[in-house]
Amino acid sequence: MPNNKYLKVKDINLDLKNYRTIPQKTEADAVNAMIAIKPDRFYAVVESILDDGYLPTENLIILDDNGYTVKEGNRRTAALKLIHGLHSIDDFAIPESLKNRINSLDANWKKENEDVPCSVFKLSEKDKVDKIVNLTHAKGEKASRDPWTSVAKARQNRDEKKAAEPTLDLLEKYIQNGKNLTNQQKERWSGDYPLTVLDEALRSIISRLGYKTISDLVKAYPKLKLRNDLEDMLRDIGLQVFGFTEIRSKTSDFASAYNIPVPQSTASPNQGSENSQSNQGTSTGANSSAANNNTQSSTSSSNNSSTSFGGQQQSSQTSGSTGSKPKAYAIHDQRTVTQTLKKFNPTGSDRAKLVTLRDELKKLKVKDNPIAFCFLLRSMFEISANIYSTQNGIPKEKIKNGKTVQNTLQQQLNAVTLHLTSNNSNTGMVKTLHGANSELSKSTGLLSVTSMNQLVHHPSFSIAPHDIFTLFNNVYPLLEAMN
Repeated sequence: MPNNKYLKVKDINLDLKNYRTIPQKTEADAVNAMIAIKPDRFYAVVESILDDGYLPTENLIILDDNGYTVKEGNRRTAALKLIHGLHSIDDFAIPESLKNRINSLDANWKKENEDVPCSVFKLSEKDKVDKIVNLTHAKGEKASRDPWTSVAKARQNRDEKKAAEPTLDLLEKYIQNGKNLTNQQKERWSGDYPLTVLDEALRSIISRLGYKTISDLVKAYPKLKLRNDLEDMLRDIGLQVFGFTEIRSKTSDFASAYNIPVPQSTASPNQGSENSQSNQGTSTGANSSAANNNTQSSTSSSNNSSTSFGGQQQSSQTSGSTGSKPKAYAIHDQRTVTQTLKKFNPTGSDRAKLVTLRDELKKLKVKDNPIAFCFLLRSMFEISANIYSTQNGIPKEKIKNGKTVQNTLQQQLNAVTLHLTSNNSNTGMVKTLHGANSELSKSTGLLSVTSMNQLVHHPSFSIAPHDIFTLFNNVYPLLEAMN
């Protein structure tokens, strides 16, 4: 039975092996990961605690493992640690409005909320704690505070139940070794990624890649002949460029866009196999049951509600599937800009102003405020380039005619891009930043001094909203990569 008592926030440790993300080295890293994966959720928790204080009915689930480690309630604990100044709010991507509220708290509020209710379990009761956590987060939306993503479920299935999760293993190796993803994407996808989509995609192409099982592919990665193409596919799944519909299409081959070799045989899939293999998530007749592990993974089982690629029909996704994609909009649509900015979550030191600028930019409509939008966007690039250059030892000035001259923004961004792409040797990152590089090559582009001077001083010079949408779509990957 748990020992119910109040503990001081400072005495409670965050769980650095929280299933929501990959294992973290420090509490600061854990907080950054929580914010990166679901920033809106994290901010809402902070705001709720600021509004109402910590509710006495919300017991934290604590495991006494020679210290008090929170097993359920990590987000609430992290919010409290920031509010009480146990970690500096300036080191995290916290909106200015929340910072102001935290800084204005009086001593009485902090005293009333420095002790929180906890249910403390002994280390010998770990199995019981795991059941409680699983019930709270892994059973679906009706039974949970915040349902676990497919990544978190797979991680728990692998680490606690010792089940094989090769698709998760590949994702984690990609996050560690991938050459075409940004730091923000690494943090976000370590906890929130369409893992079930990746699982089905891999099962449909595994034999075409020359492997019998996904596990074999994981063992070989990253030393693959088609590494760059596979990583492009992994990135596009993370960006939700395609999903189950494209993978299951009988009229097109999604894998051809990634140079995946065509099947050796074009024979139709085996229609007669309606045995237990269909419950293992087999995708095509070309992929035999060898493509599945003996121990069923959470990713394959999550697809059981739909028949496989070679089946007679395909049922719709369940409402809780992480494979469902948000509605896509055209490049020249304000909603595309809004969706993109929601995902922009600067991390690390000295980026507080960037968060403020992002929040202001989200409030602007490009068609109604084109000039203001351009000013804020350019400011974000200037600050980002300056911070990135300082942190990575990139010179910000040069000697010209015996005088020290500051680099223009365009010159500095070119230098940053060379650093990000390892002097263009990282082909994955070169592809990612292609649009930004094209924009930077324009001497009169928006990020050039000439255009901004004209925008400020010329009585009639302006920029059409249509062009701003295109520009934003091109340069955003560079902004994300710098932060």
